[in-house]
Amino acid sequence: MPILGDATVVVARLTRATSNALRVALTTPDGTELAHAQQKGGVAVLLGFKNGGKGDYTLSGAAGDELGLAVAGTTTITQRNAPVGRIVPADGAARFEDGGGNPLAAIRPHTGSKADSAWHHPILSPTGHELGVLTLMTVHTGWSDIETEAIQLLTNHNVASLKAPSAGVLLNLHAPVSPELGDILAAACVDSSVLPRGYIA
Repeated sequence: MPILGDATVVVARLTRATSNALRVALTTPDGTELAHAQQKGGVAVLLGFKNGGKGDYTLSGAAGDELGLAVAGTTTITQRNAPVGRIVPADGAARFEDGGGNPLAAIRPHTGSKADSAWHHPILSPTGHELGVLTLMTVHTGWSDIETEAIQLLTNHNVASLKAPSAGVLLNLHAPVSPELGDILAAACVDSSVLPRGYIA
C-alpha cells in the first residue's frame, strides 16, 4: 500500500521522543495518520550528541509498509534492504530518483530570504511540469503556532528539551502522484525535516 495514497496535502511535524530520538508524523490536514518515522536510537542520540542531520530512520506507513532511510547529503531509501530511491543534491537543490537512478522529480530552491520562517520549494516533474510545493518550516512560527508555543512556555512544557533541526514540512501536491513517487515524497518529508534539507536561490 503506497504511503501517501491519494493524499495531496501532507503535514510532517517534527518532535522528539523521550529518548531524544527525532520523530516525524505524516498526517493529512484533518489529522489522519499516513505514516510516522523515528530516528534509530543509540547512546549519541540518548545523550543529545546526535541532534538531527545524518542518521538512520524507519518510515512506517499506516498500512504497515516500512521504508529505511539513510539520511545524508545523498539520502538512500530502501525497502526490505532493496534500494527504492534516492534524494540527490542537484542544480542548486535536489532530485528524487527511483531505485535504478531514474529521475522522478526535482525540487527547486526557495526564492525568498534565508530569514523566512517557511521556505517554499517547487516540485517539478522531469519534463518541468510543477507537481506541487514542499515547504520547509524552518521555525515553529512557520506553522503559525504562536498560541501553542506561548502555552508551552507558560507551562514550561518541552522548553528544556533539545532544539529540533526544523519544525517539519508541508507537502502540497496539485494532484495525487504515482505510488512510487508518493513513497519517495513521503521519505523526502522526513529527510527535509531532519537534515534539514532547504535550498535558497
